[in-house]
Amino acid sequence: MVLKWVFDNDRHAASTSKKIKAVIEANAKAGKYRATCAPYGYVKSDTENRLPVPDEPAASIVKRIFELRSKGVSPRHICDMLNEEKIPTPSDYAAQKHGVTTNRSVNHLWYPEGIRRITSNPTYLGHLVQLRTTTVSYKNHKLVKKREEDMVIIKNTHEPLVSQELWDKVKEVEASVSQGKRDKHGEIMPLSGLMYCADCGDKMRLGWNNTTAGSKKKPRKYLRHNYQCGKYSRFGKYLCTSHHIKMKDINAIVLSDIRSKAALVIADEEYAREFFLSQKEQYNTKQSENDTKRLHECKTRLDELAKLIPSIYEDKVVGKIPESVCVELLEKYQTEQTALTDEVGQIESKLSAIKQDKQDVEEYIGRLKKYADVPELTREMALELIEYITIDEYAADRPRDIHIYYKLLDKPLPNKMRLDVKKNDETA
Repeated sequence: MVLKWVFDNDRHAASTSKKIKAVIEANAKAGKYRATCAPYGYVKSDTENRLPVPDEPAASIVKRIFELRSKGVSPRHICDMLNEEKIPTPSDYAAQKHGVTTNRSVNHLWYPEGIRRITSNPTYLGHLVQLRTTTVSYKNHKLVKKREEDMVIIKNTHEPLVSQELWDKVKEVEASVSQGKRDKHGEIMPLSGLMYCADCGDKMRLGWNNTTAGSKKKPRKYLRHNYQCGKYSRFGKYLCTSHHIKMKDINAIVLSDIRSKAALVIADEEYAREFFLSQKEQYNTKQSENDTKRLHECKTRLDELAKLIPSIYEDKVVGKIPESVCVELLEKYQTEQTALTDEVGQIESKLSAIKQDKQDVEEYIGRLKKYADVPELTREMALELIEYITIDEYAADRPRDIHIYYKLLDKPLPNKMRLDVKKNDETA
């Protein structure tokens, strides 16, 4: 009897858990906002679905965080700026304005993780993304993050705080090989974190030379910035050479290359478009035309086969053709149909890649136009245009081999921490 009572209770708990989850999921799919509190920058409205509405001044702080991040400012630097300006943290703001308190220990300072949490929250796009986590079971309450396809996502339910364009720009900055390290003055140099040693694959490291010894009356200055191989900087000449290059020199080289490409666009945009497309591996004008023609032929033949195959069965039934001929024709047509279906899939995939190449080039041209007349290289420009740069060792008897790889034209690195030298040599 005791065992039966235990099993009955267990079944009842499991059944109740399923019913509660079903109700929660139904409410989420109906667009009812079920969070206890809205994220920083929003408050829950008094409407039936309790959807988020902007909450000033926190909403303006959220917009500012996205704008700063889109310009390449690191989460740590953003935190420093907010802390210096004594902007209340989300928990402090909620306590001061809405009376929402927390039992967690807080030190009333902004942290990079909080900034990352804000810049990764799609609620600020105006979308409801609910049921992001679940539990292992009704007995084990450990939280498990769901796959995106298993979450309940309803788009455009409330007023966004950031545009899709700004969101995409932030995502692009976060995917960059450079995360924006600051020097001792708190500045982020334009090409910081974007350059790699062409020989060992390590990142180039920012350094500087003293211009003054420094004193109480005249503080030390660091004006002559330079880059050198990170491995050499840490371990010396035993693992790599310095690959030293002055910051002003590499900045001038990159700016000159960007200006030359922008000048090409301004002089003859159609020629520039074809030139950039020729750099994309997928693109070939003549092959694209042939593929489009072949795709039309394959689809036409597939339509014919779709009519021929049923007609063979009809001819067999009415006795127009013998069974052996029917089987032979069916095998022939079905084999042809399978082959054509596979070919259509391959051609469509190739044409889709070509279409993406064209979109990438159009976006690249638009970015070049924006920076056609800039007087100097900026951090925002570098992050928007450059994927990464490789620097080889200096030699007095030959020019230096410096490769600039651009976003939307060249392939991104699979490993952002270091360059795979062999692969780079093959693709350069």
